Amino acid sequence: MLKALSTFYLNRQTPIAQFAKQITFDKWNVIKGDKVVIVSGKDSGKTGTILRVYRKSNEVLVQGINQKFKRKSLLDDPSGSGIQQITRPIHLSKVALIDPEKGKPTKVQRGFLEDGTPVRVSKLSGAIIPKSLDPAKSPAHRHRNKVDGIKDTSPALALQVTYKGEDFSAIKAEFDQFIAEKERKEQLLWFDK
Repeated sequence: MLKALSTFYLNRQTPIAQFAKQITFDKWNVIKGDKVVIVSGKDSGKTGTILRVYRKSNEVLVQGINQKFKRKSLLDDPSGSGIQQITRPIHLSKVALIDPEKGKPTKVQRGFLEDGTPVRVSKLSGAIIPKSLDPAKSPAHRHRNKVDGIKDTSPALALQVTYKGEDFSAIKAEFDQFIAEKERKEQLLWFDK
Protein backbone atom coordinates (compact mmCIF):
# COMPACT_ATOMS: atom_id res chain seq x y z
CA MET A 1 0.00 0.00 0.00
CA LEU A 2 2.79 2.41 0.95
CA LYS A 3 4.66 1.64 -2.27
CA ALA A 4 1.51 2.32 -4.31
CA LEU A 5 1.02 5.70 -2.62
CA SER A 6 4.65 6.70 -3.12
CA THR A 7 4.50 5.87 -6.84
CA PHE A 8 1.24 7.83 -7.10
CA TYR A 9 2.91 10.94 -5.66
CA LEU A 10 5.99 10.52 -7.86
CA ASN A 11 4.07 9.99 -11.13
CA ARG A 12 1.53 12.80 -10.86
CA GLN A 13 1.92 16.23 -12.44
CA THR A 14 0.59 18.47 -9.64
CA PRO A 15 2.88 19.46 -6.76
CA ILE A 16 2.44 17.96 -3.30
CA ALA A 17 1.79 21.39 -1.74
CA GLN A 18 -1.56 21.50 -3.51
CA PHE A 19 -2.84 18.72 -1.24
CA ALA A 20 -1.56 20.39 1.94
CA LYS A 21 -4.20 21.70 4.34
CA GLN A 22 -4.80 25.45 4.34
CA ILE A 23 -3.70 27.17 7.56
CA THR A 24 -6.57 29.43 8.62
CA PHE A 25 -6.08 32.91 10.04
CA ASP A 26 -6.83 33.36 13.74
CA LYS A 27 -7.86 37.01 13.65
CA TRP A 28 -9.98 38.49 10.89
CA ASN A 29 -10.37 42.22 10.43
CA VAL A 30 -13.06 42.01 7.76
CA ILE A 31 -16.65 40.87 8.15
CA LYS A 32 -19.69 40.60 5.90
CA GLY A 33 -20.87 44.02 4.72
CA ASP A 34 -17.48 45.80 4.90
CA LYS A 35 -16.37 48.08 2.07
CA VAL A 36 -13.01 46.85 0.76
CA VAL A 37 -10.58 47.67 -2.04
CA ILE A 38 -8.65 45.06 -4.02
CA VAL A 39 -4.89 45.63 -3.59
CA SER A 40 -3.49 43.01 -5.98
CA GLY A 41 -4.55 40.89 -8.90
CA LYS A 42 -6.47 41.59 -12.10
CA ASP A 43 -9.13 43.63 -10.25
CA SER A 44 -6.59 45.80 -8.43
CA GLY A 45 -7.99 49.19 -7.41
CA LYS A 46 -11.65 48.18 -7.61
CA THR A 47 -13.90 48.50 -4.57
CA GLY A 48 -16.77 46.34 -3.43
CA THR A 49 -18.76 45.03 -0.51
CA ILE A 50 -18.03 41.70 1.14
CA LEU A 51 -20.94 39.33 0.54
CA ARG A 52 -19.59 36.26 2.33
CA VAL A 53 -16.58 35.17 4.38
CA TYR A 54 -15.02 31.69 4.00
CA ARG A 55 -12.93 31.25 7.14
CA LYS A 56 -11.74 27.70 6.40
CA SER A 57 -10.12 28.67 3.10
CA ASN A 58 -9.14 32.30 4.04
CA GLU A 59 -11.26 33.72 1.22
CA VAL A 60 -13.92 36.40 0.85
CA LEU A 61 -16.62 36.89 -1.77
CA VAL A 62 -16.64 40.52 -2.93
CA GLN A 63 -19.50 41.93 -4.96
CA GLY A 64 -18.52 42.46 -8.62
CA ILE A 65 -14.91 41.27 -8.15
CA ASN A 66 -13.24 38.18 -9.67
CA GLN A 67 -15.97 37.54 -12.23
CA LYS A 68 -15.73 34.25 -14.11
CA PHE A 69 -17.76 32.88 -16.99
CA LYS A 70 -19.46 29.51 -16.67
CA ARG A 71 -21.07 27.69 -19.54
CA LYS A 72 -24.48 26.21 -18.78
CA SER A 73 -26.04 23.47 -20.80
CA LEU A 74 -29.72 22.82 -21.29
CA LEU A 75 -29.38 19.73 -19.08
CA ASP A 76 -28.16 21.79 -16.09
CA ASP A 77 -30.83 24.47 -16.33
CA PRO A 78 -33.99 23.88 -18.38
CA SER A 79 -34.77 27.61 -18.48
CA GLY A 80 -32.02 28.23 -21.00
CA SER A 81 -28.44 27.49 -21.89
CA GLY A 82 -25.61 29.91 -22.43
CA ILE A 83 -22.78 31.60 -20.64
CA GLN A 84 -23.38 32.78 -17.11
CA GLN A 85 -21.18 35.23 -15.21
CA ILE A 86 -20.46 34.22 -11.61
CA THR A 87 -18.44 35.78 -8.78
CA ARG A 88 -15.67 33.67 -7.31
CA PRO A 89 -14.02 34.21 -3.89
CA ILE A 90 -10.57 35.78 -3.58
CA HIS A 91 -7.91 35.37 -0.91
CA LEU A 92 -8.11 37.60 2.15
CA SER A 93 -4.59 38.96 1.58
CA LYS A 94 -5.76 40.62 -1.64
CA VAL A 95 -8.30 42.91 0.06
CA ALA A 96 -7.91 45.87 2.41
CA LEU A 97 -10.50 47.84 4.33
CA ILE A 98 -11.26 51.38 3.20
CA ASP A 99 -10.42 54.19 5.62
CA PRO A 100 -13.68 56.01 6.50
CA GLU A 101 -12.05 59.46 6.50
CA LYS A 102 -9.59 59.33 3.59
CA GLY A 103 -11.22 56.68 1.39
CA LYS A 104 -7.93 54.84 0.83
CA PRO A 105 -6.93 51.26 1.67
CA THR A 106 -5.66 50.89 5.20
CA LYS A 107 -4.34 48.32 7.64
CA VAL A 108 -6.30 47.71 10.81
CA GLN A 109 -5.34 47.57 14.46
CA ARG A 110 -7.56 46.61 17.35
CA GLY A 111 -8.45 49.03 20.09
CA PHE A 112 -10.87 49.44 22.97
CA LEU A 113 -13.31 52.21 23.87
CA GLU A 114 -13.68 53.62 27.40
CA ASP A 115 -16.48 51.15 28.19
CA GLY A 116 -14.31 48.21 27.07
CA THR A 117 -15.95 47.36 23.75
CA PRO A 118 -13.45 46.24 21.08
CA VAL A 119 -13.23 48.34 17.89
CA ARG A 120 -11.24 48.34 14.65
CA VAL A 121 -8.96 51.36 14.24
CA SER A 122 -7.49 52.54 10.94
CA LYS A 123 -3.69 52.80 10.94
CA LEU A 124 -3.84 55.45 8.21
CA SER A 125 -5.91 58.09 10.01
CA GLY A 126 -6.68 56.62 13.43
CA ALA A 127 -10.42 56.63 12.73
CA ILE A 128 -12.69 53.93 14.08
CA ILE A 129 -13.97 51.60 11.35
CA PRO A 130 -17.59 50.75 12.21
CA LYS A 131 -18.89 47.21 11.87
CA SER A 132 -21.83 46.81 9.55
CA LEU A 133 -24.53 45.18 11.64
CA ASP A 134 -26.64 42.60 9.89
CA PRO A 135 -30.21 42.92 11.23
CA ALA A 136 -30.85 39.27 10.39
CA LYS A 137 -28.33 38.22 13.07
CA SER A 138 -30.06 40.01 15.95
CA PRO A 139 -32.06 37.80 18.35
CA ALA A 140 -35.13 40.00 17.90
CA HIS A 141 -35.08 39.40 14.15
CA ARG A 142 -34.43 35.66 14.45
CA HIS A 143 -37.33 35.13 16.85
CA ARG A 144 -39.80 37.62 15.36
CA ASN A 145 -42.26 34.93 14.21
CA LYS A 146 -41.83 32.62 17.20
CA VAL A 147 -45.06 31.40 18.74
CA ASP A 148 -45.09 29.53 22.04
CA GLY A 149 -46.14 25.91 21.66
CA ILE A 150 -47.95 23.58 24.01
CA LYS A 151 -44.78 22.43 25.77
CA ASP A 152 -43.22 25.92 26.09
CA THR A 153 -43.12 27.50 29.54
CA SER A 154 -44.64 30.96 29.74
CA PRO A 155 -42.29 33.77 30.87
CA ALA A 156 -44.49 34.56 33.90
CA LEU A 157 -44.30 30.95 35.09
CA ALA A 158 -40.56 30.71 34.38
CA LEU A 159 -39.82 33.87 36.41
CA GLN A 160 -42.01 32.82 39.34
CA VAL A 161 -39.99 32.30 42.53
CA THR A 162 -40.56 28.77 43.78
CA TYR A 163 -37.48 28.21 45.96
CA LYS A 164 -37.68 29.96 49.30
CA GLY A 165 -34.48 28.60 50.79
CA GLU A 166 -33.82 26.06 53.56
CA ASP A 167 -35.29 26.28 57.07
CA PHE A 168 -32.06 25.67 59.00
CA SER A 169 -33.72 25.64 62.42
CA ALA A 170 -35.92 22.68 61.40
CA ILE A 171 -32.92 20.87 59.91
CA LYS A 172 -30.88 21.44 63.13
CA ALA A 173 -33.78 20.19 65.30
CA GLU A 174 -34.12 17.06 63.15
CA PHE A 175 -30.35 16.42 63.36
CA ASP A 176 -30.33 16.88 67.15
CA GLN A 177 -33.23 14.43 67.42
CA PHE A 178 -31.30 11.89 65.31
CA ILE A 179 -28.17 12.22 67.51
CA ALA A 180 -30.22 11.85 70.71
CA GLU A 181 -31.92 8.70 69.36
CA LYS A 182 -28.53 7.27 68.33
CA GLU A 183 -27.02 7.88 71.76
CA ARG A 184 -30.08 6.29 73.44
CA LYS A 185 -29.68 3.13 71.30
CA GLU A 186 -25.94 2.95 72.05
CA GLN A 187 -26.66 3.01 75.82
CA LEU A 188 -29.01 0.02 75.48
CA LEU A 189 -26.28 -2.11 73.87
CA TRP A 190 -23.77 -3.90 76.03
CA PHE A 191 -20.64 -5.76 75.03
CA ASP A 192 -18.69 -8.58 76.69
CA LYS A 193 -15.15 -7.64 77.58
